[in-house]
Amino acid sequence: MSLKNDIWQLEEELNDLLYRLQELRIKVDSLEVQNARLLERLNDDNIRSEGIEELTKLYEEGYHICPTYFAQQRGGEECLFCQNFLHEHA
Repeated sequence: MSLKNDIWQLEEELNDLLYRLQELRIKVDSLEVQNARLLERLNDDNIRSEGIEELTKLYEEGYHICPTYFAQQRGGEECLFCQNFLHEHA
């Protein structure tokens, strides 16, 4: 009878290990998805910062970057709308 008990106990341990393995696989899948999202977001942030840099250059070249007057020449005058836009997105 001892051999049967040993086999039964071994089966219990194997089932526990399989359950833990399944839990680990689920966690790994979740972490991989999260990692992909974070990498995507990081790339989006880099693109966004490049866009802000380009808008800053346009403003410095004398063009409006605010939604109201976008791409119109400023005529050397400062624009509070443009400056506010840059301040909010910097």
